[in-house]
Amino acid sequence: MSARWVLDLTARSEEFGLVTAVFSNSILLYMLFYKANPSFGAYRRLMISYAVIEMVYSILSFTSGMMAHSTETSCISFNLYHGYVSRDLAPIFLVDFCGIYFTLILILVVHFIYRYVVVCDFHKLRFFNGPYLMFWVIGAAVSGFSLGYLKLWAFPEREHLTNELREEFSQFYNLSMEEVVYNGPNFYKCNEIGECARPSADWIMQLILTGGLVNSVIIMSYCGFCCCKKLRENRKHASCRTADLQNQLMIALIVQAVIPIVFMYIPILLFFTTPIFHIGFGPYINVAMATLAIYPPMDQFFIIYIIKDFRTALKEIFKCGKAVSDASSSSQAFSSRLT
Repeated sequence: MSARWVLDLTARSEEFGLVTAVFSNSILLYMLFYKANPSFGAYRRLMISYAVIEMVYSILSFTSGMMAHSTETSCISFNLYHGYVSRDLAPIFLVDFCGIYFTLILILVVHFIYRYVVVCDFHKLRFFNGPYLMFWVIGAAVSGFSLGYLKLWAFPEREHLTNELREEFSQFYNLSMEEVVYNGPNFYKCNEIGECARPSADWIMQLILTGGLVNSVIIMSYCGFCCCKKLRENRKHASCRTADLQNQLMIALIVQAVIPIVFMYIPILLFFTTPIFHIGFGPYINVAMATLAIYPPMDQFFIIYIIKDFRTALKEIFKCGKAVSDASSSSQAFSSRLT
């Protein structure tokens, strides 16, 4: 049964994600540069970094054309091979997207650590000032892409896995294995009589990647809980303006956690772990790839709406446009009456 439509769904989602992410992040960058309250401090620069990385994420999502397939023994990401580069270099486009994915996750964790320091341990805020902030951002990028290229090294194309996938790719996508390049672990290497071995390198690397995702959720949850608790305690002593701003930023941060958990963490965790338990989604795991593609614009639209200064500025822009339009219409009507 053909399931080529899921590949088309992923491709359309990547196109939609690129266009809307550039639009939403451009609006957010404008707000951050020209409309952000001075009391945002270093958090403003963190948000700028996050918006830029999200735009790069959407660009790489579109250019990599990454798709996925999972079986009861493996989970691979793949794209179509057009022969522009050698087969040895072609998987680099896949791991580039993996690298920006992990970078985005790590920057999000840095957001939560920063908010924790601001609210709960203000004396350590110096570690986010000046050049220190660049160390956080550059460190996240280096760590993220290191994980991506480590994945490239750990999960190369292998003959036995290629042969296992050949029939499914022909059945579901009408593709031969020579028409695709892939990268991913093979948790169980089985022979003709059904005896299966567990390649230790694949298991160790996949546990590292999965553990990193789980730990990032734990860190964000802990920092978010501590910040919410501290804000409730400090609300009695803070000015209305300060308390309101802190609450807006905290709600924005919680949204920045909930949306990726739903659209990035859960799909990828299912993709990473289900073959360990002999569960395969086949071509339908591409729904997870589609959610990864549409995550960035959804995230930023919510942030713009939640932060009051940004929401007000956006309303003023639209009101201004409407006022100009109304004035132009009135002028035309007046000219018509004179004529």
